Amino acid sequence: MSSYNTLAQFYDFLTENVDYKVRSEYISNFFSEYGNGGKNVLDLACGTGTISKLLCDRGYKVKGMDISDEMLIVAQEKSQNNVAFFKGDISDFSLPDKFDYCICLLDSLNHLENIDAVKSCFECVYHSLNENGLFIFDVNTVYKHRYVLGDNTFVFDEEDFFLSWDNEYCDENRVRILLDFFVFNGKNYDRFSEEFYEKAYELSELKSILNGFEILAVYDELTTDSPSEDSQRVYFICKKI
Repeated sequence: MSSYNTLAQFYDFLTENVDYKVRSEYISNFFSEYGNGGKNVLDLACGTGTISKLLCDRGYKVKGMDISDEMLIVAQEKSQNNVAFFKGDISDFSLPDKFDYCICLLDSLNHLENIDAVKSCFECVYHSLNENGLFIFDVNTVYKHRYVLGDNTFVFDEEDFFLSWDNEYCDENRVRILLDFFVFNGKNYDRFSEEFYEKAYELSELKSILNGFEILAVYDELTTDSPSEDSQRVYFICKKI
C-alpha cells in the first residue's frame, strides 16, 4: 500500500466534487435508524479527515485511523484537535476502545490488495465494535473498474500544479493508478509521483466474508435503492450480531 505522501497535499482539491456534507448526513441517518444509541465512531482510512470532522460537528465522538502520516497531519489541522487521529493499517489492527459505529468510506477497501486482506479488516472491525454496533462501508464496483476507470487518463491543469492521472486496467478487476504531479515552486516545476492499485470485488464475495455481521442493506451510492448492473459505488450497512 502506498503511503500517499504527495497525494495528501492535493487530496482535498481532487475530491472537491465529493459532497462530504451529504455523505455525513447519509451515514448519520443510518446511525439513527439502526444504531444502538451510542456516540463513538471509528473512521477507518479517514484520509484528510473531512468526514470525521463533520460527524464530530454532529455530536459524535470520533477517532480516525489512516496509514499515511501526511494525511493524518492534514486531518489533525482540519479538525482543530476535536477528533483523535492515529496511524494504523485497516487490515491489521487491535484497539483498546470499543465503538458503536465503524465507517470505511470512499473506496478505501478497494485499496486492499486481496480478499484475504478485506476479510482481515472485517474481523478487526468486528472485534472493535460494541454489541449491536454498526459497520458501514462503501466500495467501487467491478463495473466501475472495468468501464469507468479502466484504461482512462485524466488531466488537471491548475495554477500551481499539473496532474496526469493515468489508469491501467489489470487482471482480476484491478486498476493500476499512476499520479504524476508537476508542482510549481516559484521558478519551475518539481515532479512527484504516486502509484497504487485498487481492486474491485463482487458483492457476493464481500457478503460471504462478513462473518458475525447481519447485512441490513446494500444500497446504490447515496440512495436507498438496490444496486444496479451499472452502479459505480455501493454502500453496505451491517450490524454486529
